Amino acid sequence: MARPESEPKTDLGRRLRDVRKACAVPDREAFAKILAVSKNSIAHYERGERTPDASVLEAYLDRFGVNLNWLISGQGPMFLNGAPPEPGGSSPDSGKPMVQSDVFRETGKLVQDSHREKGVSLPPEAHLAETVARYNELSAAAANPSDEAELRALFPWLKLRIARDLEAARSAPGTGKRPA
Repeated sequence: MARPESEPKTDLGRRLRDVRKACAVPDREAFAKILAVSKNSIAHYERGERTPDASVLEAYLDRFGVNLNWLISGQGPMFLNGAPPEPGGSSPDSGKPMVQSDVFRETGKLVQDSHREKGVSLPPEAHLAETVARYNELSAAAANPSDEAELRALFPWLKLRIARDLEAARSAPGTGKRPA
């Protein structure tokens, strides 16, 4: 018999659990198979013990149409089309913009490296939120957000933006962006 689920340690963990329940797939093992991850990984994410990487977030978007902004920040609707997909996954919103996992992953590395260069450490949840925000910024700056080459060409611009934002935050009191 499965043990009862414990209360998530993070808001992200709580929202990940809310997605699973809203998708009418209460069993973690079945949900994990749809996302192509292990049952234990889902449990760790939902308890807030680990933060999902870009490929897992992409699976939440692809299989269930989860709004990644909501997942990270709690703002906006849970699902891009406003409602959960049919049980078993596969979002009916095929016209949604796709997150390019390689570009998203590299954006996360750029965020991490830029913060490290400025002596600022980010906790995992803050790093994920910053990565999503910077990926969205990158996509908004591109004439064609589906063009991977164009997104990659904007990396130097994004690196400069991050550096300038960190410098501005460093001089502003109460931002939490002081050197570690």
